[in-house]
Order: sequence, then C-alpha cells, then structure tokens
Amino acid sequence: MADTILLLGHDNVHGLALARVLVSLGFRPLAEDWTEFVPRRRGRDRPLAIIADMDNPAARPLAEFIPRVKRVWGETYPVIATSSSRNFGVTSAFIEDGADDYFSKGAPAGLIEKKVRRCIEKVTSPAISELCDELPTDLLRLFRDDSSLFRLGDVASVHAGVAPRSPWCRRMAPPDDNWRGVITGAGIDKFVPGKPAEFLLWSRLHLFRVPEPGEYSVPEKVVLRRDGPPLRAAVDRSRAPVGADAYAIVPHEGVGAGWLACVLNSRLLDFYFNRLAKNDDGRLRLDVVRRTPVPRPTAESVQELGRTATLLAHFGPSPQSWIDRQSKDELWERMEELVFSLYGADRGAREGLAALHF
Repeated sequence: MADTILLLGHDNVHGLALARVLVSLGFRPLAEDWTEFVPRRRGRDRPLAIIADMDNPAARPLAEFIPRVKRVWGETYPVIATSSSRNFGVTSAFIEDGADDYFSKGAPAGLIEKKVRRCIEKVTSPAISELCDELPTDLLRLFRDDSSLFRLGDVASVHAGVAPRSPWCRRMAPPDDNWRGVITGAGIDKFVPGKPAEFLLWSRLHLFRVPEPGEYSVPEKVVLRRDGPPLRAAVDRSRAPVGADAYAIVPHEGVGAGWLACVLNSRLLDFYFNRLAKNDDGRLRLDVVRRTPVPRPTAESVQELGRTATLLAHFGPSPQSWIDRQSKDELWERMEELVFSLYGADRGAREGLAALHF
C-alpha cells in the first residue's frame, strides 16, 4: 500500500471527485470517517499522505488530530487540509495547526498532483535543497556543517498570521470595537514593522484561527514578511497581530528581538533563502522558516545587535539627508560584520558571497 492516499472525512460528492482524480494519478485512495479513524499501526498500512476535509462537521481540530497521528507514524507523516474556501489566508491557518499543505475543493487535477507530490517530498527531505556544485564551498560549509548552529524554532516561536473566513470580515477602518487591527506583510520592510493597515472581525466565527495572546501581545516580537526572499524582518512593539501574509516571531528568553531581526535581514540568510532553502513560488514556507539555521546568541551580540536594530529602524527605509544615508550604510556594514562573525564565516565565505552579488 505504498501508493495509498487516505481521504479523511470526504464523505460527499467532493470526496468522490477527489478519489477519481487520485486514481487517475496512479494513487490508491482509501476513505475513512473522522469519528472512526484510528491510525494504522502496521508499517505496510501507512499511506503516503492523508487529505483531511476540514468542512466535515465531525472534524477534530488539526492541532489535536495531527500530534495523535504523528505519535503513531512518526514526525515525517504528511497531512494536507482541504475546505471549500478559496481564501488565500486559509493556508496559513491550517499550516499553523500542523498541516503540511492545503488546497480548496474542486481544484484541478494538476494542482492536486502538485500539492500531493510536493507535500510527500517536503516532509521526507531536508529543508536545504540540493546544493549546486558551482557555489563556493567555503560558503556552503557554513550551512552544511551546521552542528554549531541552532534552528530558528529553537530560539523563538514562529506563528502564522491571522486569516479571515471571507473578504467582508476585512476592513480598512474599524466599524466598532469588535474589529482588531493587524500588521500586513505589505507594510513590513527591513527594520520597519509598519502599522496595522487593515482590521479583521475578531471572533472564532469569522477567523480560521484566533491566535493566543502570547503569539503577538508581547513587549517585543519580530514580524517577518511572508513574500520572499529576500527576507524583510523588523522589531514590532505595537502588540498587534499579523495578517496571513506575515509571520510573528516571539524570541525566547535571552534572545533579543533586535538580534533576531539583524540575523534575518543579513546577507547570509538572503543567500540561504535564495539559493539553498526550499520555498513555494516566492513565499516563505512556515516549516522552512522554523528550520532556518541561526547562530548561537551571546549576551554581547544580543546587546550590540539590539542597539543596531533600533538605530536602523530610526533611519527608516530611505533616509533623506546624505549624512543619514552614510550613517545607515556604516551601521549596516557593522551589522553584517557581526553576523558574519556569529556564523563563523571566514574570508573565503565572505568573498564567495560578494562574488554571487549578495
């Protein structure tokens, strides 16, 4: 049953249509009900992927369901969520709950095949894609031999943004107190977090997922634009949530938000996400962001890069005077040097980065 795809909760016409598509693609669909599903414990019964219908009235929250499945089948088990919505933000909502991908019902066979095969590959392969031979070895060694590096998920909590269930739940101005402002990815630039640019009707009925306050209402967090590379990260102190086109990153104790913003905005990670990391059509994947290699934070570097991030934010994206532009350039070069030293980049790695125009 190596080619089996488990359809969970698709007990309707959409499920039948999806099963026919999977058969035409060479897979063997196996349907089960949400309420009766029990993970198969025998290795030969383990399917390639599970496609879960989130419109089913009996559907359990993915956040509760997926850990139960992965305890039986291991951490590489792929789950794809489906629903009738075509809203862009549902992808973030379901992936935040643990799904590996999402497509809407009625999607064409080509898209379904792409999602299923990519999902299977995504959870069974490393975050770094196959390395090109022409890339400088001194530069690649920083990320290939990464025993001295952490993952971003080890030093911070990365959360997907908030997605409304329908367009009318989004406004440019709040009609009343039931609407809450969110920071959109379009307003985020390097070291510039932007202000809440749109308002969402804040209730479980109108949002795919209502985030916990600890995901955004903290004194300092990093907001990361989802479109990329390049990465655009900034320190935010507004305590506002982020929209579906951004990520909210809450540093752990001892890891400053300014330090994290400097690392994410550095040339090294620009190279990593452009040439090594696996991304989805110009968008940063949540699982890849969480596995981003970051250096070990030290008290001295956290303090110095924190000050640097504050000063760079003060200058803004486009300083008006020549003196301000020169000061910003000097600060930026100093930041890059500090990040290079944290990663242990030698002269060869730096020259290789410059040769690739990063």
